[in-house]
Amino acid sequence: MMQNFWKKYDEIELSHSSVHHLLAIDSLREQQGYARLVDVSNYLNISRASVSITIGKLKKKGFVEEDPNRFLRLSDKGADIVSSVLTKRKIVEKFFRVVLNLPDNIPEINACKIEHLLDVETGSKLARFVNFYQSDANEANKFRRALERHLKNGGSL
Repeated sequence: MMQNFWKKYDEIELSHSSVHHLLAIDSLREQQGYARLVDVSNYLNISRASVSITIGKLKKKGFVEEDPNRFLRLSDKGADIVSSVLTKRKIVEKFFRVVLNLPDNIPEINACKIEHLLDVETGSKLARFVNFYQSDANEANKFRRALERHLKNGGSL
């Protein structure tokens, strides 16, 4: 069964690095109104040649478009990926910060590492769990107290 999982994982259309290129384009366009290869290269702190190769692949797959002036923009398909990744990143980061109470930048770093691995259903259920966890429901209050005691006492599975 795990072997089938990894085969499926290998078929994922975009690598973690490719997603970061899309996120960079999105962020640059939001910050400065445009994104060029050199901007993506500087933003990600990697070589222009590497960015050029990855952007070329993203253009062929229909995630990125380039205008005659060589400005990059996300296609609808690319924008959908960015939106999905950012949504999952936020909820995973919130889970790590709020539920697990991890310190400082750890939630952000770990969320970035796994955001692209989660499918939509898992992200959605995790979001519903965090919303419940933060609610004023009696069951949520009991659960929070029990989890806090468990973690404080070094609880193991």
